[in-house]
Amino acid sequence: MKTLSILIAALLSTSAYARNAPEEPHIYVKGEASVTTMPDHVLLTVGITEIDKDLIAAKKQTDTTMASAISLVKKLGVDDADINAGQISIYRDNQYNRETGRQEFTGFKVSRTLTIKLSAINKYPELLQSLVNNGINEIRQTQFLASNYDELHKKAQKMAIKQAKVAAKELSDDFDVELKGLYSASLTPLDMPSTPYMRSEKVMMADSAPGNYVPDAYHAGEITISASSYAIYYID
Repeated sequence: MKTLSILIAALLSTSAYARNAPEEPHIYVKGEASVTTMPDHVLLTVGITEIDKDLIAAKKQTDTTMASAISLVKKLGVDDADINAGQISIYRDNQYNRETGRQEFTGFKVSRTLTIKLSAINKYPELLQSLVNNGINEIRQTQFLASNYDELHKKAQKMAIKQAKVAAKELSDDFDVELKGLYSASLTPLDMPSTPYMRSEKVMMADSAPGNYVPDAYHAGEITISASSYAIYYID
C-alpha cells in the first residue's frame, strides 16, 4: 500500500508549500460540530439624543428621559448590577447651508446610552415598548444570549475533535491504509494547500432550554454554537 499512501499524501500536501505538513505520507482531516440552545437573557442597548441650542436644556431633557427609563427597567425587576447608564456625549451639531455655502450651528447634540441585561425574556416586548413610549428614540443593539455559552462551546469543541478522529478513520479505511499516529492538531485551520477531508454528516446536539426561558418571547429562536477541529495523521 506504499504507492497508494504516497499518492494520498501528494494529493493532500505539497512540501514546498505546506509548512505544517510532514514529508511522510499523511492525511488532513476536519471535524465539525454544533450545539443549539435557547437564550436565557437579553442584552439591550438603547439611547436618547436631544438637540437644542441651549446646552443646559438639551442635557436636562436627556437626563429626564434616562431617569424615567431607569425607573421603568427597575419596575420590571432588573437588578442595579444589570443596568448601565453611565455614558454621555455632548458635541456641537452643524449643518451645511447650500445657499450660503457654510456650515451653520444647529445646536448642541446630547446623547445618553442605557444598557440592560434582562433575564425575564418574556418581558422584552413590554420593556421595549415602554422605553419608546417614554422618550427613548434609539434602539442600538439587541442580543439574545445564553449564560452557559462558554460551557457549550467547550462541549462543541470536544465533539468536533471526536469527529476529526472519526473522519481520519473513515478516510483511511476507504483507501485501505493504516493510521500510524497523530502528527498535528488544531482548533483553527492548518497552513495547508488543500481542503481537509470532512465527513458529510455534521454532528449537532440540542441543549436543554434554561428553566426561566419563555418560548413566546419575541421569537428569539435558537442559538447555534459551532466549533471545528483540524488534524494531520500519519498513514502507512
